[in-house]
Amino acid sequence: MSKVIDQAWDFAVKIPGGEQKSIVTLKSDGDALVGTMNSEEYGVQDIEDGSFDGETLTWKSKTTKPMKLTLKYTAKLDDANNMTGFVKVAMAKMKFSGTPISA
Repeated sequence: MSKVIDQAWDFAVKIPGGEQKSIVTLKSDGDALVGTMNSEEYGVQDIEDGSFDGETLTWKSKTTKPMKLTLKYTAKLDDANNMTGFVKVAMAKMKFSGTPISA
């Protein structure tokens, strides 16, 4: 199966005490990556400085809850087109996963 980035993803970050869910919509433009992250708790955040080098996806998003923070995401797609990676925020590093949302 080919790796398809341009779609909506059911996204879950493992946080202490459970998971934080959001819908991530990605679109590649050459090696640039754009889109949004939308969660009930944090609302819509634009994806910034996104890139895909054929293997690794990276992007940043900013939040103001509970304080101003920049989150840095790094991910890879497996052969089944599922996303796994980690997000760095301040001194913490948390794992996340994403699965394509069927249209």
